[in-house]
Amino acid sequence: MPNDTTERGYPLPHPDNVAREDAQRIRDALTAISEDMEAMIVDPASETEKGTVRLATAAEATAGTTQVAVPVVKRVKDMITSATAVLHTTIVDEYGAAITSAITSAINDLKGGVDPAYDTLVEIAAKLTDMTQINAILSSLGNRLRIDTAAQGLDATQKSNGRTNIGLGSVSTKNIATTAELRNNTNAGAVTVDAAWAAADYVDLGNVSGTVTLDGNNGSRFRMVLVGAVTFTQVNFKKGQPLDLLIFQDPTGGRTISWQTYWLWPNGTVPAIATAGNAVAMIYSGVFNFAGWFSGGGWKVS
Repeated sequence: MPNDTTERGYPLPHPDNVAREDAQRIRDALTAISEDMEAMIVDPASETEKGTVRLATAAEATAGTTQVAVPVVKRVKDMITSATAVLHTTIVDEYGAAITSAITSAINDLKGGVDPAYDTLVEIAAKLTDMTQINAILSSLGNRLRIDTAAQGLDATQKSNGRTNIGLGSVSTKNIATTAELRNNTNAGAVTVDAAWAAADYVDLGNVSGTVTLDGNNGSRFRMVLVGAVTFTQVNFKKGQPLDLLIFQDPTGGRTISWQTYWLWPNGTVPAIATAGNAVAMIYSGVFNFAGWFSGGGWKVS
C-alpha cells in the first residue's frame, strides 16, 4: 500500500489504497494539521507579556481603551498634537502670567537698570562701532591742560578758559616788570623781588655840575659827585613819590648846591653841606607832594 506524505509528514490518500484505509489516513492528516495550527496560536500581548497584537482603531487610540492594540504612526502623531495643545493651553492658563513675570524679572536683572539706549546687544554693538562719541572723547582729552609739555598748541580762547578754570585770572598773563618799568611806572607787569630791589637801588649820576635834572622816571634814589656848583631841577615825579639823594664832594671840595623854590625845608632853613674834599656833602630824604614840591630834610655827614 502506498504510504505518501506531505513535506510536513501529513499522510496522503492514494488511488491504489482501499478507501477504508485512506479515510483513516485523511483523519490522521487533519488531526495533525489541527494540532499544528493550535500550536501556532499566540496569546494577546499585554504591557508585561509578549504575544499577538493588532492595530488599534481611531476610537481606541484616542480613548486609550485597549492595551493589546497598536496605534498607527499618524494616529500617534495626532494624539501627541492633541495632547500638546491641551498641555499648552493648561500651562498658559495656569502659569502663563507667572512665567511671563519671571522671564521679565530675569531680563530686568540682566539689564541692571541700564539706559534703554544700551539694553540690547544690537544697541551696544551700534554704540561700540559709532565713532562720533569716541572722537568727541578723544577731542576732549586733546583739549585737557597738559603738564608733560610746554608746547601743547592751545589757541587763545583755550588758554583763557584754562586760566579761568584753575583760578589764575589775568595774573598769569602779566609780563615780569623790568627795573626801568618799576622806576618810571610804565607797563602793567608783575613785580618780582629782584626787580623791586633793583628799582629801589641808587641811580649813579656820576660827576655832576651846573644844572642837574632829577628825572622821576629814572628812579627815586640818586648818587652823585659834585665837581662844580650845582642847581637841582626835577621832571616826571609822581605825587607821593619818595626822593633820596646821596651827594659827595670831589677831592677838591668846596662845591655848592642851589635849590629851587619848590624844595621845602623844616622851619624854612636850608641845611648846610659838608665842603671838605671827598666828604659826604649831604644826605637828603623827602617826598614829592601833591602841590608839586618836595618836602624833606637833609644833613651833612662830615
